[in-house]
Amino acid sequence: MDSRPHFTHGRRAASSIDRVSGDERYRSLVEAINDYAIFLLDADGYVATWNGGAQRIKGYLPGEIIGRHFSVFYPPENVARGYPDEELARAAAHGRWEDEGWRLRKDGSRFWANVVITALRDKQGVLTGYAKITRDMTERRRHEERTQQSEERLRRLMDAVEDGIFMLDPQGHVTSWNAGATRLKGFGASEIIGQHFSRFYPMEDIVAGKPQAELAAAAAHGRTEDESWRLRKDGSRFWANVIITAVYGQRGELIGFAAVTRDMTERNELRQLQYASELAARIEAAREEEKKRIARELHDDLGQQLTALKMGLATVLADDTARAAQLRDAVDRAIVSVRRLAAGLRPAALDDLGLVPALEWLIDDCRQRSDLHVSLVTETQDVTFSEAASTALFRIVQESLNNAMRHALGATSVEVALICAASICDLKISDNGTAAPAGGSDDTEFRKDRPPPSGLAGIRDRVRRLGGTVTAGPDAAGGFTVHISIPRYAVE
Repeated sequence: MDSRPHFTHGRRAASSIDRVSGDERYRSLVEAINDYAIFLLDADGYVATWNGGAQRIKGYLPGEIIGRHFSVFYPPENVARGYPDEELARAAAHGRWEDEGWRLRKDGSRFWANVVITALRDKQGVLTGYAKITRDMTERRRHEERTQQSEERLRRLMDAVEDGIFMLDPQGHVTSWNAGATRLKGFGASEIIGQHFSRFYPMEDIVAGKPQAELAAAAAHGRTEDESWRLRKDGSRFWANVIITAVYGQRGELIGFAAVTRDMTERNELRQLQYASELAARIEAAREEEKKRIARELHDDLGQQLTALKMGLATVLADDTARAAQLRDAVDRAIVSVRRLAAGLRPAALDDLGLVPALEWLIDDCRQRSDLHVSLVTETQDVTFSEAASTALFRIVQESLNNAMRHALGATSVEVALICAASICDLKISDNGTAAPAGGSDDTEFRKDRPPPSGLAGIRDRVRRLGGTVTAGPDAAGGFTVHISIPRYAVE
């Protein structure tokens, strides 16, 4: 016996649903919907029906709300300005009215609702009431608000960033522009959006096809970075670090590029200054080596030759004691001069004994060559000064003492103090004189910037290479002080 079901292709037999009227089927459908509040209002706005979705969303049971005016769903401020009646009037005039706004639940809490009100009319066109559908959109609104807040935070962050950040379409036209880009390049957003980004490149780069090549490289590798000249709105150039990143859509298609431009002009200039400083330091080191060599030759070679000459003269002129004495004195003066010249170039004590003995020699030499009372205080604990630091500090003291002897009017004393603590070495050179006149003895304006600009620049350069700081200027009580602070690790 064949147990398979048999199908007929005639009309479907009447079922139980066919015995239910259309109104009942519609009512059952509406009652079963829980995601939407669906109910009828009469022509005056009073609730006539109530479905399960309305009960879930608004909290009222049918017996609690049917017969009440629908304005109970609106916040007091909307009721006060007659907004519920205004919505009915618009629905009656246009057939349908849609709105989004705050609505109230039974417990007084608010929710964001999408509301559609449709006017209902009979066959003669007479208004009989309204169909009202309400959907709770609170979560969607919260999501939109979070998105808007996130976008606003991102926009503010982008505007706060000093770098120029902007978007390009796949062809290289500007589509967005942050405040940093305005500050950097000079273009306002309305001036540059829609323009091709090649406007930021010098003409030689445009001719060489560099803008298109950078976009192609970013598209091929995801990202490209470059440092070179860019142009501002006024045509001036600045040295820029530029990063261009390809941006792709959800399907992997190229939708544009994100460009970040940073002004590196100061860093580039600093790099050049550092190079110049390093070059100057190498030149200075070479000069010191040459001074050391010449000083050694003067002291050892020429000094020994003059000593031998003195001894030879004593033998040759043994019978002429007066003439021999004169020549011996001349040779002695020559020997002293040669040794002073040699020490002035670079004292042997600096290389043989170290910084502090060299400073003691320098102070003694200054006393002999001037009427100044020069004192030296050193507290260097167990510091072992490096050759570079010893040379720099010695030259600073030497320049300051020379400045005091040449430019400090009425100075009677100079104090030199080298004090090293656990982390800092301080060097102070102070005199009690006044500044020399700027243009001669008859001038009334006195120069307040001793040492002279060239000497102060040399001191600053030496201190900067050691990572320290320097101040130089007149004291409140009179006199002039050069104060230098250098990290201890930089001098050892």
